[in-house]
Amino acid sequence: MKPAEDRLYPSDNAFEIPSLLTDRQPDTGLLLPCGGWGQERRDKKNVMTWHFYVDDYRFENIWLNPDTLISTHCREAVEPNFSVYDTTPVSFGLQQIYKKRWIARYWQERGLRIYADLNVSAKFYDYNRLGIPEGYNAFATRGYTDRLEYLKMEIDIARHISGCDHPNMIVYGGGEAVHDICLQTSIIYLPEFKPNIRRKEAADG
Repeated sequence: MKPAEDRLYPSDNAFEIPSLLTDRQPDTGLLLPCGGWGQERRDKKNVMTWHFYVDDYRFENIWLNPDTLISTHCREAVEPNFSVYDTTPVSFGLQQIYKKRWIARYWQERGLRIYADLNVSAKFYDYNRLGIPEGYNAFATRGYTDRLEYLKMEIDIARHISGCDHPNMIVYGGGEAVHDICLQTSIIYLPEFKPNIRRKEAADG
């Protein structure tokens, strides 16, 4: 598959991070089936929504070949979650944010509806808002049992951007404590995918 075209997209910020299109947002409610990129076979034609809350190595090539996702005939996707941490230099973190937002805009231009990814370290919360227009109302993040306060902050960010008390948002994984927060805030909770260990053991045996 050929690499994606080099293309500049309109931006609303000094770092030239592309702006998402407000008319290419998912409707309220998660479109199923939903799969994690690299956890499901890419030639499966029934996955309607892809997320990237998986190890980075599973989707590193998506930057060079974003059309691989389009070829699955999905309709919606979460932005690629290129990892950034509190120890990540700001310059490199901005590159990671640029990459995911450029890919997201590229997918939107080709008809996909996109959830903005809010799963970054607190150090990058403000930078991660670059390119997400005010009033945008489709978000996703990763839940962690030991980071409940971060989840609450990310829900508040979604509220602030969208202007809605109950934003259109999905949270992937994190267990019972995360699920409870989602119930309290009317946020969609998506249980973490667990490989079928028994089938693997049977095959190995």
